[in-house]
Amino acid sequence: MNNPLIKKHILLIVFFFGTFLFFSCNNPNVKPAPTAHGLAGDIVVVMQNESWNSEFGDSLRAIFEQDCPAVPMEEPLFDLHQISKEKFKDQNLYHRNIIFLEINPNIEKPKISIIKDKYAKKQIFVNIAVRDLPDYIELLEKNKDALIKIFLEADRDRWVETIQTHYNKTVSKQLRDKYNISVKIPKNYQLYEYRDTFAWMGHETRDYTMNIIFYSWTLTDSSSYSPQYLIAMRNLVLKNNVPGQLQGTYMTTETKYDYPIVEVINHNYLETAIMRGLWRVQGDFMGGPFVAYYKKDIPRKRMVCMEGFVFYPNNEVRDKIRLLENSLYTFDLLK
Repeated sequence: MNNPLIKKHILLIVFFFGTFLFFSCNNPNVKPAPTAHGLAGDIVVVMQNESWNSEFGDSLRAIFEQDCPAVPMEEPLFDLHQISKEKFKDQNLYHRNIIFLEINPNIEKPKISIIKDKYAKKQIFVNIAVRDLPDYIELLEKNKDALIKIFLEADRDRWVETIQTHYNKTVSKQLRDKYNISVKIPKNYQLYEYRDTFAWMGHETRDYTMNIIFYSWTLTDSSSYSPQYLIAMRNLVLKNNVPGQLQGTYMTTETKYDYPIVEVINHNYLETAIMRGLWRVQGDFMGGPFVAYYKKDIPRKRMVCMEGFVFYPNNEVRDKIRLLENSLYTFDLLK
């Protein structure tokens, strides 16, 4: 590879209608690339105007601008910013997330190529090469979930890399020593409460608050990762530990208008349940999004949770709750 803008190490992933191929190159003479810029959740789409205003653009918007789940207002999964190929130069080359459409009837086989660090460090560049519209629609349909995951994980990994060296070492150590957990708490968070099985940290501004809480309870034979069980236990913990502003009010889980989503994954080599949904205050008009990571600590016979929630009334909160989840992604149990 002789492009002088390509980083020393490149991972190229190619989708042939669902087939993954991996390539890499190593060129010691490559000049160091600049660091990618742009906001989390933003994607620059390099596509000619006539394509953007046709079914090519419609199909892409249907995937990336679909409603974001588990937020109180209508927000898209991503914010797309289209530019023509003629404008894809200078600073536009260095955006963190890029989708580039190539339409050519001579293309042998339609494919999606994902290149890391093509023009800038910490950049994800997605090249979609197709012969025509039917190729394009079929390729997107077969790979839409993978494409969403790639951009979500890229934004997450950038934040996780940053927080590894820029975090509140004092609060993180207090949690480690008292609760036998490892987690990177952002630098600007303060520790509000610190009890046997519950801790509360937060960052507050004039307009919004972002909160992280830790809680645990004893494992029993009925303990599970089912939504019903996790919601019931969450509500019990919050009722006892997170009061509202008015006397007799407390935080609980919204289940009537928006039921939480539970996903079980392997996180840091341990089965983990992730619950995303909306919280509200029983007896008051307050609410917002939350995300919680649950892990079974078998040696200590307890269920352990790190949860983040946002209060930013009448405003978009997608990026804030994602930022909290990115911090929770550093959560692990000590051996």
